[in-house]
Amino acid sequence: IQFSAAPPRSPLLAASMRETLARWVKQRSLLVVMLMASYSAQSLLITASKQHGGFAYDASAAVLLAELVKLAFALAMLQPASRAALRPSLSCLVFAVPAVLYTMQNMLVFEALRRLTPPEYQMLNNMKLFTTSIVYRVAMQRRLRVLQWLALLLLSLGMSVATQPTDGVASASGASRAEGLDLWRGLGIMCIVSWCSAAAGVLNEWLIKRSADVLEANVWLYLFGSLACCVQLLFSPGAWTRLLHFEGFTLLTWLVVLCNAILGQSIAFLFRYADSIIKLYAVCAAMAFTTTISVLFFGFEVRFNMLAGYVVCAISMCLYYVPAEILLATDSELMSAAWGSSGHKQNGGTKAD
Repeated sequence: IQFSAAPPRSPLLAASMRETLARWVKQRSLLVVMLMASYSAQSLLITASKQHGGFAYDASAAVLLAELVKLAFALAMLQPASRAALRPSLSCLVFAVPAVLYTMQNMLVFEALRRLTPPEYQMLNNMKLFTTSIVYRVAMQRRLRVLQWLALLLLSLGMSVATQPTDGVASASGASRAEGLDLWRGLGIMCIVSWCSAAAGVLNEWLIKRSADVLEANVWLYLFGSLACCVQLLFSPGAWTRLLHFEGFTLLTWLVVLCNAILGQSIAFLFRYADSIIKLYAVCAAMAFTTTISVLFFGFEVRFNMLAGYVVCAISMCLYYVPAEILLATDSELMSAAWGSSGHKQNGGTKAD
């Protein structure tokens, strides 16, 4: 009797994970939920990791570790044949552009939150809605209807209303700024973040949609992102020593790294199976998601401007995605169509009986 050796468990586990990933990432609703959850947690974790107005750890080191985690995940999930066939070429160099832009954005987010309070950061972060819409229209050559432009404008207005700080938060922000936070520098940083995010996101979407495999595209993106972080650490005195000793790293710091890695993967798959505009609405929905979690678990008080802003955002989503024939229909036409559809189902059920 001849016994064959049992197959190793790790390749079987990796193959099972690849099949699960390939099945789940095609579901847009799941990608949107993942993006909402990770985006909501990002600003909360970064703010919670601050100590005395700054960070005990090196933000550049945290960004590098997040890029390495994303790179390791992309390599692990890539098919063995595709992984063995990876070769650097001139066509791969284009991934260096969004990688550098993303690295700049991630670093500037830390600098912005160093100078801004979370409500101010969330409000100024709405500038991405304008910049992404403009870059998306120009780069992707996708025509938008006037109604859709009005919907995006309404989305920006709704988010500005929803994230408007209260008097108590505003006075607390002033007190914090007296200790060193600089609103105007934070505003300038957020302008750069908005354009970096728009350019990197739209270019990344274009590259991912042209790639045969989204994981292979992610490998090159995260590889160049890691190299950009390494170069940045070279110009920071003592940065590599702090990184090797994980100086200032706590559980919150590692959660920040993990959250940034999950956020990057969610955005990549969303670009593959959706577009940048869906990402905008998902990010805005993340604000409402954060508010809901805060109300349920932290006793957060809901203000009228929040509810009004989120309602405006919901109207904006309807104006953007609902077909024009439905938007232009009269109320009687919609009611008759709804009743007709309901009656047809009932008749069909009766005949089946």
